[in-house]
Amino acid sequence: MALRRPIVASLAAAFAAAVLAAPAQAATFQNGSFEDIVSNWTADPSLVQTFTEFNHRNEAGEVTYTYLPVDGLLLGVLTAPYEADTPFVISQTFTTVGGLFSGWAAFSGGDALPWNDAAFVRLVGPGGIVNLFTSDIAGVGDYGHTPWNPFSVVLAAGTYTFEAGVSNASDPFDPSFLILDGITLAEVPEPGTWALMLTGFFGLGAALRRRRARALNPA
Repeated sequence: MALRRPIVASLAAAFAAAVLAAPAQAATFQNGSFEDIVSNWTADPSLVQTFTEFNHRNEAGEVTYTYLPVDGLLLGVLTAPYEADTPFVISQTFTTVGGLFSGWAAFSGGDALPWNDAAFVRLVGPGGIVNLFTSDIAGVGDYGHTPWNPFSVVLAAGTYTFEAGVSNASDPFDPSFLILDGITLAEVPEPGTWALMLTGFFGLGAALRRRRARALNPA
């Protein structure tokens, strides 16, 4: 029984040593909940706002839906300049060892057909483009909206660019909005890191067996 605490301490030390021995990685995805406004994003600050809540309004200006943050205290809202057929895009490039990339997006339509405002969320990476969310006026109806939509994708190791954009199609009125929040990357250790950890545990086990043998059979 007296060996338990030293064993636990040794296991913790072995785990920490294995993790610290892993190669250092570049900074991964940051500020995905817009708590620091547009820090870490490539964006025009005048076209990105943060709110503690965001109200969708119908043609009469009445609130018909309220978006609340899904992570943290703020959510990010993108809007496009008037007559912006080319989407206004914010982006962030990051490098990862691999893991689960996820987040939330919604579209708040502020216009009516034939002015088909649209929004998208996507990842550009080693395997090409992965579309995570798309919506437009044609899909939600005049002055329509989506609820929060979760998205997720498992990433291999590599460098990726996250892009999110919204357009205000061909008229000087009634822009639409893309709402984002809770964008995160949960990384997993590289195979080399797992190998280091297992090597440390095996070595620790061998050392403990030798210590126990000496305790049972003193010279």
